Parts: sequence; structure tokens; C-alpha cells
Amino acid sequence: MKTPDVRSKDDIRDRLIDAEVLWRNGRKNGAFVLALIALAGVSRRRYPKTAPPMVYYDKMREYHPNQISQITAKQETERPTELSDRRAFQCMLLDLIEDIMLPNPKPGVRPPKYNIRIPFGKTRRDTNIENIFYDWFRCNFVHEGRLTPDAFLTPRTERGDELHLTQPTGIPEAWIPNLLVALSKTPELA
Repeated sequence: MKTPDVRSKDDIRDRLIDAEVLWRNGRKNGAFVLALIALAGVSRRRYPKTAPPMVYYDKMREYHPNQISQITAKQETERPTELSDRRAFQCMLLDLIEDIMLPNPKPGVRPPKYNIRIPFGKTRRDTNIENIFYDWFRCNFVHEGRLTPDAFLTPRTERGDELHLTQPTGIPEAWIPNLLVALSKTPELA
């Protein structure tokens, strides 16, 4: 008997549907948790454990060209044999980052894509966006059951979606439905 794929498209689509229901009912953190779970599921479909670990380093060099020497040094010291869940998640997030942050840019406006670093946490240290999503959002929800106290969701204002570079950092709540839409459009869920 064949073991079913634990990351089936239907299971991941169900997480997206559940997240949308929570979002429509004002349950933003619950929607965010399920969006992050769906992101993890889709990331493993696109970047399975059998993918060469070099995929991660190549993606980091592409999205963070100003950090090439640090990425190369990290690659030389780590020498992983498989692509970890963390790295698959981070690669997938970077694949979708434009659609999360600015899904419908006005003509002539390029959405942010490269070198996205935000002063984050108590130290206000510039942190790569994929690390914030994994360490501060995904891990905090999974291991502590709540959004990190170093961040809060900011509602849309008359000026649009705003990223507040304060302590705590204000993350636009619109990123949650943007993430749901971006995930629903991936070829892995087609």
C-alpha cells in the first residue's frame, strides 16, 4: 500500500480556504497561522528535501546581492546534505515576496524584491524579510502560540498599507490575504 503524500494539494488548499474564512471573520492571527502553514506545505512541494542545498544559497545570492561574501562563508562552513524545512520555507517566501508586499503595483512602480531588510526586534538590527517570517512569525506561532511581541499587524489606512519601522515593528495586515492569493496561484497548487 502506497503512503499518501502528506503535502497533497487538496490539504494545502484546505488550509488556504480555512485561512480565508478566518480572515473574513476578523480572526487575523488565525488566518496568518494557516497562511504560514500553507506556505510551508507549498514550499516543500517546490523545494523537496531531495533538492540540492545549493538552491538555498543561490536564492540568497539572488535576493541579497549585498551579502554575497557572508552567504558564501556560511555555505562553506555549513555544508548541508539536504534542504531543510527552514530553507525551503525561506526560498518559497522569496519567490512570492513581490506579490505579498505589493501585489498590484501602479504603472511605473516596481515592487520591492531584493535586499529587503527591516530593523527588527529589541536590538533593531536589520533582518532579512525571510528570517522575520520564519523566526519571528512562523516559529513564534508554532512554539509560543502567538505573534511575536516584537511585531503587530497594521490596518490599512487612507495612505494604503504601511510598514511601521518602530519597536514593535508594524507589519501590514494586508500581507496576509496577499500571501493567500499568491499561494493559491502557485503552479504547485494548480
